[in-house]
Amino acid sequence: MNLNVELKKLIKAKGYTLSYVSRAINMSNATLHLWLAGTYTGNVKKIDEAVKNFLEIEKLREKKISIEFVNTTIVEDVYDIARICHVDGEIGVCCGDPGVGKTYAVKKYAIENTDVILIEADLGYTTKVLFSEIHKKLGFDGLGTIHNMFSDIITKLKSSGRLIIVDEAEHLPYKALELLRRIYDKANVGILLVGMPRLIMNLRGEKRQYAQLFSRVGIATRLTGLTETDAKCIIQSVLPSNKVLHKLLFENSAGNTRVLTKLLVRAIKLAQINNTEIDKEIIQASINQIII
Repeated sequence: MNLNVELKKLIKAKGYTLSYVSRAINMSNATLHLWLAGTYTGNVKKIDEAVKNFLEIEKLREKKISIEFVNTTIVEDVYDIARICHVDGEIGVCCGDPGVGKTYAVKKYAIENTDVILIEADLGYTTKVLFSEIHKKLGFDGLGTIHNMFSDIITKLKSSGRLIIVDEAEHLPYKALELLRRIYDKANVGILLVGMPRLIMNLRGEKRQYAQLFSRVGIATRLTGLTETDAKCIIQSVLPSNKVLHKLLFENSAGNTRVLTKLLVRAIKLAQINNTEIDKEIIQASINQIII
């Protein structure tokens, strides 16, 4: 099968757009369109090579190992606090170390509850960026002054019973946190702030000067690491018949969900490459390949 036919077949099977493929191979839409039509008169060899590499990567992605959703105690803790904020209209705070599964849990909660507005804050998030994101998720254009967007948001959310979740909320400046409090006050909707332990300090202030904000927090929880039972459930979802390795994997994951899943994925890959079963030697090799 020549490259042209193979790419067309992949685009149809995966439902990819021409724009997606052209971005992936760093070509313009027009160039790729001409190449697919067999009328491109430029450096055809360069495009052939880029398409060939793209197809090889796509084949490898089909073999990508994914860990299915497992309802750990961490997920249950996040769900519990999210439900309280959602149902009772509280401001809640959920903190935990990186990799324990906070983001995974709130994303799942947002998928299961379509009235949830999930914002994933980034380093350097400004107040205007935050309110533009909320504004757009409510069907507006995300444009205008903070004051005007704030007014639109209040009008749309007032007594709606919806929930705003902000993940990685430790990145938000104080002004953004304070305006979220005003949404809570004026619209009577729940807000859940999720992030690293320093989020608590951001809400209090180093000298506890933000009492007006922190006093609104109705519920807060600090997430700890995976329990051994949690780890067993995750491991069994991937290796149902291999109970001997549970303790080794759990001890080397340090109670961290992300580390445990990376260890499992690396172990499966190494076993496939070496055409062998997953044993202690394979687990040890996977431990040596990741940063713990």
